[in-house]
Order: sequence, then C-alpha cells, then structure tokens
Amino acid sequence: GLPRIIHAISSRGLPASTSFNAGVIQAYPRAAEAMHEAGWEFIGHGVHQKALNHSEGEEALIVASLDMIESFTGKRPKGWLSPGLRESHETREILRRQGIDYVFDWVVDDVPRWMQTRNGPLLSLPYNLEVNDSIIYAVEKHSSNEMYQRLENTLRLFQREAQTTPRVLAVGLHPHLIGVPHRFESLERMLDLLMNTPNVCFMNGESMAAWYAGQIPPATA
Repeated sequence: GLPRIIHAISSRGLPASTSFNAGVIQAYPRAAEAMHEAGWEFIGHGVHQKALNHSEGEEALIVASLDMIESFTGKRPKGWLSPGLRESHETREILRRQGIDYVFDWVVDDVPRWMQTRNGPLLSLPYNLEVNDSIIYAVEKHSSNEMYQRLENTLRLFQREAQTTPRVLAVGLHPHLIGVPHRFESLERMLDLLMNTPNVCFMNGESMAAWYAGQIPPATA
C-alpha cells in the first residue's frame, strides 16, 4: 500500500507528513527511504508502536526516536504524534524540552491552539479520528466508500465555516488500510476532490505550524 500512497500524493505534487516510528529505519529500510525520497516531513512517533504512558524511561525513548530520525534524514523533527495518541502527565514538558514545537495528540478542535508548558509554548495542531482510516476501517469496520463520504461531508461544512475562520482537515492514512485495492480508489477520489475545491490548500505539519504562529503568536505572559 505504501508505494500506491506515495505515488498518489507525489504525482499530484502534494506535501505530506509521516508520523514515523523510528524503528522502521532498521525494520523496513526501503519504506523509510521511499518516504524520505518523496520529501515527506518526518514527525516523531516513538521508536515502536507502544504508548508512552506504558513505557519506562519516557524521555529517553523520545530522545532516541528523535535522534534516530535526525541521523537518517539529516533533520531533527519539530513535530510529534504520540503512539496511540497517549501521553503521560509529563509528555508535553518532555517534548517541549527536547525542541518539539507542535504536537498532534490533542484531538479537540479543527484549528490550531497554543498550549503552555513550563518549558515554553507548545502548539497543538489538528488531527482527527473521524476522517481516519484506522478508525473507519479497523475499528468501526465500514465499507470501502465510507472514508470518501466522510471527507466530502466534512469538506462541505468546512467550506461554509471557513468563510469566517480557517479549518484544518487532517486525513489520517495507514498503508495497510487505505492502500489495499478495494479502498485505494477512495483515496484518489479524496485527493482529487480536495484539489478541485476552491480555497483548499495543502500543508504539512511544519508549514501549518509556521503559518499559524505567524498569524497568532503565542502569548508572552
């Protein structure tokens, strides 16, 4: 499924971010290389798919994952998505202390929000579980066209709401789910629908964070 997804995104000239378990570098090197060659942003996502609140040595694990990605890509991640979206009480503090600027764990809104930590401001960027193939297919077990229908409905509402306030429509993809043949057409239709909709632009996490910080800087107090 991964080659299909990379081709669908790259052939349309679109940016993408990969929430990346750093262990993939050793376990599936060709997959890691393909995403890097496609120019995708690498977002920290642990070393393996294990929740941080179930891990010993949380900060050491976060540092290890960031170090591994930096060594592989030449660039240290500025974004983070916790495995399973699970944090401990100290995760935000650790992430900010380790130079993370934005996090996708807080599935609470369709626009970015600043959060405060003892180590400085941390930006919460939207990630959703409604237009996300993991929930739609693996958890709720819907038919192949469900994800396209949800995106179409969401886009229709966001077009109206965005007349006054921009909206972020995050689309969560996993190769073993959306990349299988009977679902892949839905992804291509989704991308084409978004591209053909006026006032839609595509950003990776880094671009979105920079744009928002330029519009609404964090509070200094």
